[in-house]
Amino acid sequence: MSSHPLIKQYLARHGVPEAARSDGRATVLIDEKYRVHFTSTRQGWLAITARLCGLPPAGAERDEFFLTVGRNASGMLARQPSGCVVDPAGEALWLQHVLLPEADALGMDEAVGSFANALSFWSGVLQRAA
Repeated sequence: MSSHPLIKQYLARHGVPEAARSDGRATVLIDEKYRVHFTSTRQGWLAITARLCGLPPAGAERDEFFLTVGRNASGMLARQPSGCVVDPAGEALWLQHVLLPEADALGMDEAVGSFANALSFWSGVLQRAA
C-alpha cells in the first residue's frame, strides 16, 4: 500500500523524512517518549496509533484492568477523538485516531497534537493502574 499524502507532508514539514517506511507507513517519536505510527487504510483514511501497554493474562487481573480502562475511556470520549483498541492477537492495548480522507495538513497537525495529549493522559492512567 502506498503512503497517504498527509504522511509524506507531515514528515517533510517536521523534518523527519527518514521516518517513512518502504511499505508506506511511518513511525515518529513525539515528545521524545511516544512512538507514534501513521498508516494509510484501504478506504483512504489515515490511522494514527501508539501502543499503550501489554495486556495482563486472562482472568481477574485482566477483568479489573479493562474496568479501569473502560471507566477512563468513557470519560474521554466526549473530549478526545482517539480511542483505545485491543490488537487482533489480544496481547496489547493501543490508542488509535483515524483521519478521514478529506483531512488536510492543518487537520493532521492538530490530530497529532491531540493524540500526544491523549497519550500523556493514558500513560498516567496506566501507571496508576499497574
